[in-house]
Amino acid sequence: MSLPPKIRKLDEVVVNRIAAGEVIQRPANALKELIENCLDAKATNIQITVKEGGMKLLQIQDNGTGIRKDDMEIVCERFTTSKLEKIEDLQALTTYGFRGEALASISHVAQLTITTKTMEEKCAYKCSYCDGALKAPPTYCAGNQGTTITVENLFYNVPTRRKALTSATEEFSRVAEVVTKYAVHNPSIGFSLKKHGETNTHVKTPHSSTKANNIRLLYGNQVARELLEIELNDEKHNFKLHALITNPNYSNKRLVFLLFINHRLVDSSMLKKMLEDLYSVHLPKKTHPWCYISLEIDPHNVDVNVHPTKHEVRFLHEDSIIEKIKIALDEKLSGVSGTRTFYMKSKLPNVDVTKDVLKEVLPDYDSQRTEKTKKPYAHEMIRTNSSDQKLDKFNFSINSGSKNKNLSMDKSKETEEAQIEKQGEKEREKRKESENTESDRNIVEIQNIQKIQEIQEIQDPQDETILRSEVSNNLEDYAMQEDNSTCFMLSDSDESIADVTKTNKTVDMELESSDSSLIANKALERIYKHWGGAPKPKENDESVKKNSSDIEKSCDNDGKENETEEKSEDKQKQKETIVKDDCNREKSSDLEFKSYSVNDFRREVKLKSILMLRKKVEDNYHAGLREILSNLIFVGCIDEGFSLIQSGINLYICNTQNLVEELFYEIMLYDFANYGVIKFSEPLPIYDLAMLGLETKDAGWTEEDGKKEDLAKSVEELLLEKADMMKEYFSIVIDKKGNLKSLPILLDQYYPNEAGIPLFILRLATEVDWNVEQTCFQNICRETAKLYSQIDTESDTYDWKHVTEHILYSAIKESLLPPNHFAHDSTLLQLASLSDLYKVFERC
Repeated sequence: MSLPPKIRKLDEVVVNRIAAGEVIQRPANALKELIENCLDAKATNIQITVKEGGMKLLQIQDNGTGIRKDDMEIVCERFTTSKLEKIEDLQALTTYGFRGEALASISHVAQLTITTKTMEEKCAYKCSYCDGALKAPPTYCAGNQGTTITVENLFYNVPTRRKALTSATEEFSRVAEVVTKYAVHNPSIGFSLKKHGETNTHVKTPHSSTKANNIRLLYGNQVARELLEIELNDEKHNFKLHALITNPNYSNKRLVFLLFINHRLVDSSMLKKMLEDLYSVHLPKKTHPWCYISLEIDPHNVDVNVHPTKHEVRFLHEDSIIEKIKIALDEKLSGVSGTRTFYMKSKLPNVDVTKDVLKEVLPDYDSQRTEKTKKPYAHEMIRTNSSDQKLDKFNFSINSGSKNKNLSMDKSKETEEAQIEKQGEKEREKRKESENTESDRNIVEIQNIQKIQEIQEIQDPQDETILRSEVSNNLEDYAMQEDNSTCFMLSDSDESIADVTKTNKTVDMELESSDSSLIANKALERIYKHWGGAPKPKENDESVKKNSSDIEKSCDNDGKENETEEKSEDKQKQKETIVKDDCNREKSSDLEFKSYSVNDFRREVKLKSILMLRKKVEDNYHAGLREILSNLIFVGCIDEGFSLIQSGINLYICNTQNLVEELFYEIMLYDFANYGVIKFSEPLPIYDLAMLGLETKDAGWTEEDGKKEDLAKSVEELLLEKADMMKEYFSIVIDKKGNLKSLPILLDQYYPNEAGIPLFILRLATEVDWNVEQTCFQNICRETAKLYSQIDTESDTYDWKHVTEHILYSAIKESLLPPNHFAHDSTLLQLASLSDLYKVFERC
């Protein structure tokens, strides 16, 4: 039978290391003790630097009162403190530290260095400690007021504890959590946390801030905007509560709980369970809130000496206090749980990381991630063929302009579309034939242009008549060969052909059809039908009565296949020369705006005002929006004002009118003085149009403005005065009698809504600043863009949905440079992301 082992007194070094292991369990515990010492020293700025999660280096610097030189010898001995003298002081404790074990424990498991300076000392003192003892007498050094404590090689002499702390990343996250929580609770103190050798800070709060502001900085705006503030002062149990908790709009996968009792960071399992039970009624299952609670309890009722790390406390009337807190929080949550707020995404990609950038940052990018070898995941596979499925096939489209029409698709149309899809090869052959026919048409038009130019040079009237008849005969012969009823006629108006051909091509196109009314005849009828009144035919002019509002469209197919390569190269050089010579800047290929002019020649624009307006568009466009629009796939029209597009893996809803207005504004700038002409065969009186415009609500006319007749007359006089300039630069022709004769062609196969012309004429006279050149041009371009952005949903001559998809959004995709404000004014809103939807359905 063996004898019991002899009881021995442990060596003091062993005792101290065992005790140190209880107080300092990991770098985060050591930092918590050091931060509390800084707060006790009345510091207003605390800077923390760590290396390898605090295991290699943990340094904290403050600007507090410092440590006296006489106290430097015993500062790291156990049970030495300036905050406690007798046991009764524990019942009225107002400081964080009270046992005098923090620095002593650290010095037994790490290499500790203290540099400090008080306000009275002329220089700082530096000391090193090992096992609670001073290694050498204090040395003089330079330093600011306050204390800097450096802890190196934590647990270097406790290998078992050091091996347990293997993850530097995890330890750093724990350190950052401690700093973050103390920064929220102490907004008047500036905190900063960074890794050793790095310049950027991971946690940084300003001096003299607020709790709400620090929460926004540290936890994000998503938490800060959902906070509810609760104040409670209970005299019965002598405690105060200040809480900031999130409302039912916010939820997270884990509970974030910041609890301070008498300004000390602690844990409470009972309070945590109370919060989980309370929010289980307001939040979905397995989701949690964000909560900050600060309790100030009478120090006589709190026992802080419960745990070696002081992360737990006990206080009297614990159950009653928690119940009162629960009632106060529940009342606040119940008052806001009746409504939920949902935030839509209007900001589009913040960072545009291209492959070139990735190649520079990641040299092995190509070898590790190539598109050929990369396997697409299910949530990355998207529809890329816009003809596969459209919104119209599901009857989702709503046309507000035709409420009385049946919203369901016509069966015959569905059959037609199905046949077209099946006969892909036949359609391609038809397109080729139509392109060849178009090329032949271009040849005839070019020949006629050459003959028109010859007419201008001929002096003999008889020869001129012969050439005129040749041009007309050529056009009529060509029209006879076509199956449709479209024919080309040379206009023989009052103005000379020479004046028109100097600015635009003047082969006018008159559309005639035996089955339906003329497009031209619709123009004035639509205006008077919309605004009221009746047309006023001219007397003794039978030809005018028959064709009261024929629209003759001057057109040309710029950039067709029959143009030679040399000619296209000359055009490109000419476009680049305009900007390089006159604005002294380079225009990159991704910013180059395509010309939509239907003319076969281009005039140089050397006006500085126009070049400056173009530069302003290029300088203020949003690269992220441009990337989205350049890769758009049209999904369908919701109505004339909104459409759905797909870009990448995201679905967006677009404000069509905003996008189209900006498109036409940019076309007005980049095709300045190079527009085609929509020419009315019967001029529209400016006076009558102004009177119609004044009748609209948008005009805002009141009796104080004067008589409508006087205002309409002044509009006519002003526009007559500016007629030459508008004709020269904008193809808006007003004759000497005060009649509107033409509007510009901004986009081929697109016509402005005739009903908007009266208000357009009125705004030209009232909204344009005619005194400043650049402002004048900008106003005219904007007003014209507003007119052309009004999509006519009641047109009998074309399908507005087809125009929106194939003409307007095609041009938007190709050229539009969206301004920055489109990212903030809900012009483009993200509705859904394929990856997010995939995650949702994956759970199902």
